[in-house]
Amino acid sequence: MIGIVFYAYAAPQSRDDLPEFFTHLSDGNEVKPMVVEDFMKRYREFGSNDPLGAHTARIVIGLEKLLKPKIKNVKVYNAYKHTTPFLEDTLKKMLEDGMETFVTFSVNPIFSPTGAGVYQKEVENFLAKSGQKHELIHIKNWNTHPSIISVYGDRLKRAFKWLPAHVREDAFVLFTVHSQPLNPAGNNEYIELYQAMAQAVAIEAGVKNWMMTYRSASSKNGWLSPDVKDAMRSLCVEGSRGFVTCELLSIVADMESFFEIGRDAQALAMN
Repeated sequence: MIGIVFYAYAAPQSRDDLPEFFTHLSDGNEVKPMVVEDFMKRYREFGSNDPLGAHTARIVIGLEKLLKPKIKNVKVYNAYKHTTPFLEDTLKKMLEDGMETFVTFSVNPIFSPTGAGVYQKEVENFLAKSGQKHELIHIKNWNTHPSIISVYGDRLKRAFKWLPAHVREDAFVLFTVHSQPLNPAGNNEYIELYQAMAQAVAIEAGVKNWMMTYRSASSKNGWLSPDVKDAMRSLCVEGSRGFVTCELLSIVADMESFFEIGRDAQALAMN
């Protein structure tokens, strides 16, 4: 039996889950009510359920249906770091279901030691402690696979064409991923994978003006830059009249990127 664990950061099922989610996020420490309320406000503004949870659950169903005709003894599972089903609980369920081969598959096509690397290490440690022998396969660095580049290229092409024709010549595509603390030994692979994917998507979409930027570190010194909003300000001064933001770290939109490169970037562009 082959078990594929498709994992992501978190997927609250209800707004009632948010306090518990933030407590887990802070390693059990008490979270100030104003912090939780701020995110409650974001979800109300978003006007829908958590996108990461909704889409990852559907991907698991779709992936299993896609694989079943080719691999009969396969089952796909969800797992998250900060919400249920937690990774350890999912792995226990996989053992109970008799899985012999474990495959890890991240929502992130770009590998980072603090992202997918953490999950992979947890799976390795869990199986080592299980006292049983299992085959373990990590799917990583699929950032330039033709299929995912085709998906992103189509998304970007449609978004870019939505810009008014008279601004496209001076418009820029700003690719983003979550920033990381500066650490040459740890950043190099992350940046190289990011650059390779950004370039491949830009070529697929036929976009010439593009730039690699980062998000979630606008006020943090010593993190990878430029911040996406700082890049927008600089490009505006240079004459750019339109922007398309494109997040590459996750194949599924999450709340953080939705607001940072969506709402916040749009507000900046309109001022």
